[in-house]
Amino acid sequence: MSVLSRKAPRARATVEESITVVLAEVGPLLRIEHCRLEIVEYFEETGRVMLRIDGSCPDCELSPVTFMPAIEAHLKLRVPEVREVGVIEW
Repeated sequence: MSVLSRKAPRARATVEESITVVLAEVGPLLRIEHCRLEIVEYFEETGRVMLRIDGSCPDCELSPVTFMPAIEAHLKLRVPEVREVGVIEW
């Protein structure tokens, strides 16, 4: 028996719930609470997540897409099934 055995894959709905929880937590963490982050689609086969970002920074000129590297890193860290994150702006 291998010491590094793989865990059983989680159900798609469970992964999507985990992504939703992380997205709710990442807004205040990055101080982009005014933006809405939501899942458009999760592709189980590839681990790709498409997100929709709605809103802009009322105090600055930064686009929420500027924070995508941090959002992607946080998602990959907290949800191991996520391998890639894409964005669709509203």
